[in-house]
Amino acid sequence: MAAILKLDTYRQSAEAGSRLFPGNIPQTAFEAVRRPLETAQVLPPKAYTDPDFYAFEVEKVMMHSWLPAGRADQIPNPGDYFTYTRFGETALIVRDFDNEIRAFSSVCRHRGYPVAEGQGNCGKRGFTCPYHAWRYRLDGTLAAAPFMQEGFDPSVWALPRFGVDVWQGFIFINFDNAAAPLSPQLKTLDKAIEPFGLTNLKCSTMREKAWPGNWKATLDNFTEAYHQPFVHPTTFEPWAPARKGVYEEVDGPYNLFWLPSKDGKDIPTEWDSIPGLPEKHRTAFIVVNIFPLFHALIDPSCWVVLDMNPHGVDSLTARWDVLVREETFNRPDFEKERDHLTELLIPTWNEDEHACATVRKGQRSRFAEQGHYSWMERSVHQFHSWMAERYCE
Repeated sequence: MAAILKLDTYRQSAEAGSRLFPGNIPQTAFEAVRRPLETAQVLPPKAYTDPDFYAFEVEKVMMHSWLPAGRADQIPNPGDYFTYTRFGETALIVRDFDNEIRAFSSVCRHRGYPVAEGQGNCGKRGFTCPYHAWRYRLDGTLAAAPFMQEGFDPSVWALPRFGVDVWQGFIFINFDNAAAPLSPQLKTLDKAIEPFGLTNLKCSTMREKAWPGNWKATLDNFTEAYHQPFVHPTTFEPWAPARKGVYEEVDGPYNLFWLPSKDGKDIPTEWDSIPGLPEKHRTAFIVVNIFPLFHALIDPSCWVVLDMNPHGVDSLTARWDVLVREETFNRPDFEKERDHLTELLIPTWNEDEHACATVRKGQRSRFAEQGHYSWMERSVHQFHSWMAERYCE
């Protein structure tokens, strides 16, 4: 009966002139998300489960959003490059001879063969397509096209250029080259995390695996502590009880919340705390998300960053990286210590994985509804509101 009533509501919305989105989701569902927290409703279930809505979301939101692609120190020298693939498109990210980081499509303008894959250094000559030897400079412009007919103009055959913004050492790219820069939108966040010296931290991969469920449901899970007492009662909850969480008001495309330690003492860490941290930063975990795909769990000694690569409406690859001080990164036992931290976190991650997989099953039910937010889900509401605004633009 609930499913029939919900379908009737959708039909009534359509008859009343409300716009229908893919998956037959009425615009009123997203308007409900954007209400104040106390009366707002979560994203509708079909926004997580419908393949047509996922395709709409990719084109409408993801292809115009700032996506975390890597760290600037991955390409320290001119000619260094790596490739980054999301949503069926591959960006070629390179440092040029003016020390600028650039990004453009990896697809040759001639017949579509990738001009580079993986990572490396292309040298002074730039990128040469292995198929027909079209050669591109480090700014993506076409330098040579062998055996083309008279009148061919190389100047109009540059590789499509993407937006690039380096924030705190992270390279973000935007497939929409006309998008407004990201960094100016994160100035308040910069102040909150300034004591960590994030730009100078070094990155190392902890774990990578297939992950079940929708990417938004996964980010939802890592965006609130509401589930901690019930999903992580013996793993994470004892360190930083959910009831002590402090959720910040924000002024940009991000959210931020603090999880103070149970006893008010410094958070136990794998490595020594970063020198100079204020007491507030030493005695709490911090969670930061930059919409739509960046997530970090921060303790006084390191940042653990989740990299998500969605493959469709209900699957993704999850990779966790850890960022530490250079002194820590260069320790002889660093990899052993990193692996020890990974082993400590795996039970919590496994609990999260099970929760995300189970949510996937429930969201497919014809009886699934738009619920309401707890005060502990302020950050989820901020994320959902950002998404809903872009759906409805």
